Amino acid sequence: MTMNVSRNLLKNERPQAPILIFDIETVPDIPLLFLNYQDRLENKFVFNEESHWNDNAKLEEIKSQTKIDFPQTIYHCVLSICAIFIDPETYQIMDGFKRTIRNVESYSELKEAEKNILKEFWAFSIKHQDFHKYWYDQTMNDRYMSDYQRNKLKKLPVTFCGYNISNFDLMVIEQRSLIHFITCPIDDYVKNLGNDSYRYKYASDKVFDLMSFVSNFDNKNARIGLDILAQSMGLAGKLSGMDGSQVASEFYINKASDKIEEYCAIDVLISYGVFLAIQKFRGILSEDRFKECLIWFEKWLLKEGKPKSYRDLAIESAKYFKYAKNA
Repeated sequence: MTMNVSRNLLKNERPQAPILIFDIETVPDIPLLFLNYQDRLENKFVFNEESHWNDNAKLEEIKSQTKIDFPQTIYHCVLSICAIFIDPETYQIMDGFKRTIRNVESYSELKEAEKNILKEFWAFSIKHQDFHKYWYDQTMNDRYMSDYQRNKLKKLPVTFCGYNISNFDLMVIEQRSLIHFITCPIDDYVKNLGNDSYRYKYASDKVFDLMSFVSNFDNKNARIGLDILAQSMGLAGKLSGMDGSQVASEFYINKASDKIEEYCAIDVLISYGVFLAIQKFRGILSEDRFKECLIWFEKWLLKEGKPKSYRDLAIESAKYFKYAKNA
């Protein structure tokens, strides 16, 4: 019997790309805020970029006079990015990334440091793009494939994942990369807009936003924060003594870059715990595999040499990890 290879390939599914779970922490770009809102400020308001680029009091004054509570994404300077790569076969952490701005003395230094972090993050995002190289080589070399099939099965380098990344984190990264003239290294990210773009709202194989999933794509009655969702599962909440609203003051006043990075890293690990639960709900992780992931995750957090905050996360998440120990 002759097998129609072309038809057989139509049934094949493109393998799950390595999953990049990430989070960012930002500070308001004070000179950019002033540039846009100066016409709405009182005449006596004095601003000098060299002197006030990191002046938290000036920031609060601008926000007060312009009635801005949370600036639009373009005004958020990326201060810290933390990320972990998840093996798409084992669903265990296989790589990590931490970058945070430290010890800058001027606005130009801040912008240059941000540019470097963004470039490094984009480079890291495609670090494991050849994870399924053998599958792609075998599939794409089939001479019976049509151009349509090749397009549908072309290589997917990464799946971005995180909590509310579509509405904030990715938007900030994109817009701040734009003003730094950074080229995105992922061919299908925005070169061809439409269903194959990473911008397409429902392309969960490219961008899997955990909040969009939980809220069924922003159903207002279903919107919930990462902190309370995690705690409802038995996971520890966000790092105590810190929240996103404090990042600007911690950076501009206290120079607490290490504390900010730790807060960002813990958010990523909490997101990973939520991600595993979502994959269990979707039926992608079986009962046994989900339990195996929980056991591995707890051991990984408690492993010798990990930061104390990781160990604290494991201990405070005892109810979450207990599920794997139930018969």
